[in-house]
Amino acid sequence: MAWECDACYRTFGSYRALTQHQVAVGHEEEDPFKFKCQRCSYTFRTQYAADEHMDMNNHYKHRCSCCTTTLPTEAEIKEHEVEDHYWCSDCERGFQNYNNIKMHLNSRVHRGNSISCPFCKSLFTTAAGIAHHLETGSCPNAKRLNRDEVYKLVRRLDNDGLIANKLLEWEGSTTYEATSRAWNGHYFECYLCHRQFNTLQSLNQHLQSPVHQQKLYHCPNRFHCKKEFTTLAGLCNHLESESCGAMRFEAVQTQFQGIMRGDRLIGYR
Repeated sequence: MAWECDACYRTFGSYRALTQHQVAVGHEEEDPFKFKCQRCSYTFRTQYAADEHMDMNNHYKHRCSCCTTTLPTEAEIKEHEVEDHYWCSDCERGFQNYNNIKMHLNSRVHRGNSISCPFCKSLFTTAAGIAHHLETGSCPNAKRLNRDEVYKLVRRLDNDGLIANKLLEWEGSTTYEATSRAWNGHYFECYLCHRQFNTLQSLNQHLQSPVHQQKLYHCPNRFHCKKEFTTLAGLCNHLESESCGAMRFEAVQTQFQGIMRGDRLIGYR
């Protein structure tokens, strides 16, 4: 009887001679059942058969912290825990709903401070944070920038009106100021929204905020979301929440940094 090497097709007079040849030249036979289940001792001829077994028997390596589900990778398990159980495995902390855990995962705890101001290089966690920094005139190296100037910049770049409202008669923010006549006998009352404040200073801070200004921005998801915003920070915060599905959190950061590129802001330095 002849024994044939599967690798080079040489024949040998005995099985011992064949195995000596295979060891000597590296022609050992591969294990035909080399694809293993990640949880039990079963082996299979193909990865497809192994995957089918693991799917049917819930035998993947990585197991959910909250239920018996198993999945092929740690990343898939983390995604499952977030979406199905609102569970952060890194912090070992649960949340009441999906929106709450997404806010947590996009917070400084997990994101750090990764976005820098193009002027003063202060670090922020989100696009909304840096937009607020610029719109409120808080940047020490760009005092000219405020809510109105940021809107002018965005409107100039947003030719298609994706996020900027086209306000043809807009000439800037309206200035409001209350006097002692706003006292109603108990509180200082806003004559626009009728909110009441303990001090005149608090009322004027309210009037100087964007709350009663014209809506300058809208959500880019115009077909399903009709929300409008007085500030770019407000729009960024809305998009970062992913509440209407217009954009992923990461995409908001990328798009914002594209708008606030240094070469586009040179006139504000």
